[in-house]
Amino acid sequence: MKRRMSFWGPLLVLALTLIWAVPSPAAEVGEDADKSSSVQMMERVETIVYGEPSKGGLIERLNTVEKELFGRGLPGSISERHAATLNFLEIGTADQPSMLFKLGVAEWIVGRTSERKPALKRVEDMETDLDGEMQYGKPLAMRVERLLASLVADPVTFQDVILPGGTLLRLKFLEELSPAKTKKGDFVRLALTDDLLVNKVLVAPKGSLVNTFVRDVKLPRRYGLPSEIRLDFRTLTPLGPQRPPVTVGSAAKKAVEEAQKGKNKGEGAIIGTGAASIGGAVILGPAGLLLGVLFKGDALKIPEGSITFVETSGDVTVSGYPVPESLRIDPGATIRESVAPTTAAGASDAETIQLPAEEKIN
Repeated sequence: MKRRMSFWGPLLVLALTLIWAVPSPAAEVGEDADKSSSVQMMERVETIVYGEPSKGGLIERLNTVEKELFGRGLPGSISERHAATLNFLEIGTADQPSMLFKLGVAEWIVGRTSERKPALKRVEDMETDLDGEMQYGKPLAMRVERLLASLVADPVTFQDVILPGGTLLRLKFLEELSPAKTKKGDFVRLALTDDLLVNKVLVAPKGSLVNTFVRDVKLPRRYGLPSEIRLDFRTLTPLGPQRPPVTVGSAAKKAVEEAQKGKNKGEGAIIGTGAASIGGAVILGPAGLLLGVLFKGDALKIPEGSITFVETSGDVTVSGYPVPESLRIDPGATIRESVAPTTAAGASDAETIQLPAEEKIN
């Protein structure tokens, strides 16, 4: 694409036509899909847009969310409309990134992180930041394009790059965990502390989440057996639709060890991975001692702001945003890379970052 589409009438035509061009996993559901599949797809669409599912009949709910996104309903059966809407939100087409991709780029340009907010709230926050008011009554797709038009001259495109296995990801806990409050199956918010870039392509902005769930929780037991919180680190959520798997391997364990040896005490506790014993779990060990992090008495917890590390578990092709010269602070400078351009596939040559030292939590 060499020019930006107008963000009013032509964009709506674009949204209604291009979303059918590339099949998505959702599009594999045919017209004979059962009710439960339709309900699940509807709930996913509503969760992306509003943050939670709505109530009422499927047709009414689908009409409402299509009007929110496009200003009108889409043609086709319920399953086709679900697939088209999910495709538009998450997948995109051969030459157009998804709406969530574009929204993530807009947030990155202004230095905002979305964490896990619904798309509507993210757009409203951006409009408030830039315009001082929200664009009520206008289709969400047009509102995203309007934001981008005010931020960058060139159209937002995507480029596929290889994210090598062993790429180190530094994460921050966005909430406190404790055996008393944390439950098995809970989603845990862990976010990247730095932008992830490969060959000047933004793969995942700072604040992107690593999908993490509580595998198991054990309260203190007899004979001095400690409390435990075990976490499953699963996938990174980047700008594009791919979900690179992550793991706790040698690079992550080495990063924890180096961090605990450091002398910079500017940021939260360093949380060890415990990978040698349980493979990707965080454990609160005997007497609250967790690889150098001390928890006393009943205050056994992983504090908000604590740092840990994971790494990509294999080479993955991902879609990212090729950062234009106009968005660099110094156009003549080389953009800071998370993965060096000369890194061979499969290598783990992550950037060197200054790490905080271990801290004792009182």
